[in-house]
Amino acid sequence: MKIALFSDVHANLPALETVLGHIGANAYDAVYCLGDMGGYGGNPNEVQEAVAELGYPVLLGNYDEAVGFEKENCGCSYTKPFDIEMSRISFQWTLAHTSERNKSLLRAYPQTMRLNVEGLSILLCHGSPVSNTEYLFEARSDGYLSRFTSGEKYDAHADVIAFGHTHVPFHRCVAGVHFVNTGSVGRPKDGNALAGYTLLTIKAGKVETEHIRLEYNVEAACKNLIEAGLPEYFANYLRTGGGA
Repeated sequence: MKIALFSDVHANLPALETVLGHIGANAYDAVYCLGDMGGYGGNPNEVQEAVAELGYPVLLGNYDEAVGFEKENCGCSYTKPFDIEMSRISFQWTLAHTSERNKSLLRAYPQTMRLNVEGLSILLCHGSPVSNTEYLFEARSDGYLSRFTSGEKYDAHADVIAFGHTHVPFHRCVAGVHFVNTGSVGRPKDGNALAGYTLLTIKAGKVETEHIRLEYNVEAACKNLIEAGLPEYFANYLRTGGGA
C-alpha cells in the first residue's frame, strides 16, 4: 500500500498545487495532511480550501489550532527576539486573514489518527503523539524517542509514527518503531527550497519511505506573500529553504 503524507504547507499555494498535482498523477492508495496549512504565506484560505475540496483527511497542526481557536500565539518555540517577532507578525496576519468559516473547519480536525495497514499500526500526528507543538527532530536521542515506543506512559505505541512540524524530512527506526517526518510542502528548513512530501510504502510487513522533492514557482509564492503585506524575510526564507 502506498500512502502519501504531506504537512506544513504554511499558506504556500504554488507549492501545494505542485505537490497535489504530483500526488494526483500517481494515484496513491491514500493521502493524508498532517497539519499546519496557514502561517508565513499569503494564501491561508486558498490552501485550506484546496485540501478540503479533495477530501483528504487533515490533522490539527499547532498553527491550525492557534488560528482556529484564536489563541494568543502559534505555540512555536522560537528563542531569538527576531524570530519571535517574525512569528508574531505571521500569526497575527494569518489570524486576521483566515475566514470564519475556515476557522470553524480547523476546530474540527483531530490531533491524531490511527491506521491499520497490512497488519501494521500507523499513528499520524503533527508534532508528536502527545503534543502538536513538540518537535521530534532527527537528532533526538534514541532514549527520547523511545518514550513513544512502549505505549505504557503515552499510549502512543505503533509500528510507524508519522509527523511533520520540524520541516525537515527523515526516517529513523528506534526500538522497532519507524519514525517518519514528512518534511514541509511550503516552508522547508533543510536548505533545500523544493516543495516536499513523503511516500510511505507498506508491503509484506516492511516499511519504506521516499522523500519526494519538487520544483515549483517559488517566486510566485514570494510575490503572493509580499503583496499580502508580509515581510520580505519570509520570501527570502522560501528562496533559500530556510537559509535566510
